[in-house]
Parts: sequence; structure tokens; C-alpha cells
Amino acid sequence: MSRQPIFNVPPITMWLSVVLVAVFAAIHLLPETLWGPIINRMVVVPVYFEELDRWTALDALTVISSLVFYAFIHVEPIHLVANLGFFLAFGSVCERQFGKRRYIVLLLATTVAAALVQVAASWGQEIQLYGASGAVSGCIGAFCRLMLATHDPARRRLAMNLIGFTVIANVLFALLGGGLMGLDAQIAWQAHIGGFLAGILLGTPKRA
Repeated sequence: MSRQPIFNVPPITMWLSVVLVAVFAAIHLLPETLWGPIINRMVVVPVYFEELDRWTALDALTVISSLVFYAFIHVEPIHLVANLGFFLAFGSVCERQFGKRRYIVLLLATTVAAALVQVAASWGQEIQLYGASGAVSGCIGAFCRLMLATHDPARRRLAMNLIGFTVIANVLFALLGGGLMGLDAQIAWQAHIGGFLAGILLGTPKRA
């Protein structure tokens, strides 16, 4: 009799989840003098993009690369747990449906799209954007696109409910900020919407 894994999570989703937990652990267990300078270069700061022409080539490359690397950073436990939960649920489905290569493209594209939307919305501001919420929203958007493409009324209804939930949740984040989740910080709801819309656009089902 073959053994079945306890957690049936596909490899890319599993390893990225491990990396998110490892970075979170490093932030909380290691001295800030070790991780602080690295993290400060990984987060997205909108004002840095306004000043790109003033940076050296290496610093400008660091600013641009933050459009991807910010997704690996979580400081608050609830932020990490929420993103991991949604990522394991929806990212796993997307990885199985799209295959590894297309799934990686989905994650990268929605991560960058979310960050760019936030940079545009917060242009010139010295705020920090971090966390995998943009990519997670992208996976939810792609999942909704997959469900809407089926002929199953229950799946289509699930997709419409998720779209409604996403819109309502981000309206609340815009009005109430981090207090909605018990966080003493603003929620990057614009990034959520950017990642979600990018996921819907990229979530076309495979052709038969």
C-alpha cells in the first residue's frame, strides 16, 4: 500500500512557504544588526522610485529588485499566518493547474504588479511595502478565473463569492487600515487589488 503525504502541497508552494517562515524566524531570532540592512533593501519604498535618477546603478538595481523581494518579508505573526493560509490553499491549486513554469510566471507577475500599483498609489511617500499579499491575491484572482471558466454552477458561484469577498475586504482595509486584523500598521489594499486583477488576467485555463 502506497503512503500518502500528510500535507498534499505541490513543491514550489511548499518551498516558498518554508522560505517565508525562515525569513520571518530570522527577523525575530537574529540581531537586527544582521538582518536590518538586508531587509531595508528588500522592502518597496515608493519615494525611492521617484528618485531613481539620483541613485547609483547598483542602488537603482536594488530598488527595482525590491519589486520582487519585498514579498518574502513578514514582521507580524498574523500577517504571515494569513498569507501562508491563503497561499497554501490557492497557490497549491494554481500550481497544479498551470504547471511549474507558468505558476512561477504568475507569482512573479502578480508580485511585481501589486508593488507597482502600490508605488503609483503612494508615489513620493516614504512608506514600506512588504509581505506576500500581492502574490497571494494574484493566486486568488487566478483561481477565480479558473472557476469562472468551468460549466459548474457551484464553482462559478464560489468564484463570484471570492471576488465579492476580496472587494469588500479591501474596502474595509482602505477604511479601517490594519485595525481590522489587529495590526498597528496600514494595509496595502491597493497592492492587493493590483495583484488580484493581474491574477485574473493571467489565470486563463489550459487549452484542452
